[in-house]
Amino acid sequence: MIRRVEPILKILGLAAFLALPGCAGVLDLDDAYALVPYRIDDAGRIVVEAHVDGQGPYNFVLDTAATISSVFDNVRDELALESIPGQSVTVHGVVASGRYPLLDIERLELGSEIWADPRIVSLPGKTEAGASIDGVLGLDFLRRYAVGFSAGDRVVRLYPPTLVALRSYRGWTSVPLRAEPIGDSSASVYFIDVSIDGWGITAVFDVGAGFNMINWPGARSLGTTARALRKNSVLSGALGSSREIARLEAREVTTASIRWRNEVFLVADVEIFETLLLRYSPAAILGAGLFTQRDFVIDFVRNRLLVKVAMDEINVPISEGTSPQK
Repeated sequence: MIRRVEPILKILGLAAFLALPGCAGVLDLDDAYALVPYRIDDAGRIVVEAHVDGQGPYNFVLDTAATISSVFDNVRDELALESIPGQSVTVHGVVASGRYPLLDIERLELGSEIWADPRIVSLPGKTEAGASIDGVLGLDFLRRYAVGFSAGDRVVRLYPPTLVALRSYRGWTSVPLRAEPIGDSSASVYFIDVSIDGWGITAVFDVGAGFNMINWPGARSLGTTARALRKNSVLSGALGSSREIARLEAREVTTASIRWRNEVFLVADVEIFETLLLRYSPAAILGAGLFTQRDFVIDFVRNRLLVKVAMDEINVPISEGTSPQK
């Protein structure tokens, strides 16, 4: 349900951090399991280097909307990875879905962390989104930790889950994350309640996307008209592409005590909204660009996103001719 958010609620709406005994002024940076550099690629995604069975490094996107990790066929072929007989999974992408085999992998290494015997799926790499990366690290990997992102030094920190869960942090805003199932499956993704130009809407927390997105029911609920949209972009996903998309610029996006201004949203009724049973309900996807300008930590144990409070940013809209990717 879309609701009008009153001004007082936009300020007080979702409580900031919890002021509990044992609050910390800064995160426990020295107690991280691993510190791994990251970069923001041309598509706006968070990319790290990882090794597969001791080979690499390979470029992996960190993706909080992927329930299973994957490598593309170029890695599979280069390392001669074998499929596990009789084992495959259905993978839901932004614009398409498919069933793909699981691979026999001994280990995946990210910094000093080793993921032994991961169940990783092999995806076709003949897409624009897959051309510049080698794989995706999804929630099956990320939920093993509390995951911190430092905007200043571009480093990902993998914390023991309970280290962050047992504390609250002064100067950090706590945004509730809500786990919701994907269709009828047992897998789930995380949602955040946000306000877009004063209207409340549910959005997927997806740092694997280099863009924000809203479906047509969501765009219409904001009072957007066709004249405000330009159908001139291609949306490229790991499993395919969609051409009939448009754009809108939101004057203000807020959640908890965080505010962004002049944010671009792509508008499309792509398959992911139907997969999440949101085809006819207003819904959005919040991409990495909203978060990588601040330090933030994903605390999966307490289902919260800790974001370091900073000055408002004014983001530059996606330039003409850019092909957003996921």
